[in-house]
Amino acid sequence: MSNTIRSVLLIDDDYHTQAIFELLMSHYQLDFAIAKSAEEGLAYLQHNTPDVIVLDLFMPSIDGYQALDRIRKMALNPACPVVATTAYYTTETPQEVAARGFDGYISKPFDGSSFLKYLTNVVNQN
Repeated sequence: MSNTIRSVLLIDDDYHTQAIFELLMSHYQLDFAIAKSAEEGLAYLQHNTPDVIVLDLFMPSIDGYQALDRIRKMALNPACPVVATTAYYTTETPQEVAARGFDGYISKPFDGSSFLKYLTNVVNQN
């Protein structure tokens, strides 16, 4: 039996991505939170553990790679998969994010029809 996603945290500083994410999560009636910076996301994770985190790679101050390092050092219970996202990708991006410790990768803009299915697959692999 596959796991069902109930909650998702988006850490992304882009307003348009936040708006699309909010529409998708509302459509699927999922609990979600949006952090507009890595600092805000890390603060959220001090008290909450979502089923999956979607983390933008390129943000000011703390980028997605640095944020992932900090997330992995947190004692999240249960452990939470982290999916990288960016609009600035190359053909090497999926391999790079996997090598850096992400559990998955999805490019922007999100494809609404496959977004939740992809996140569910990532959660089920962990």
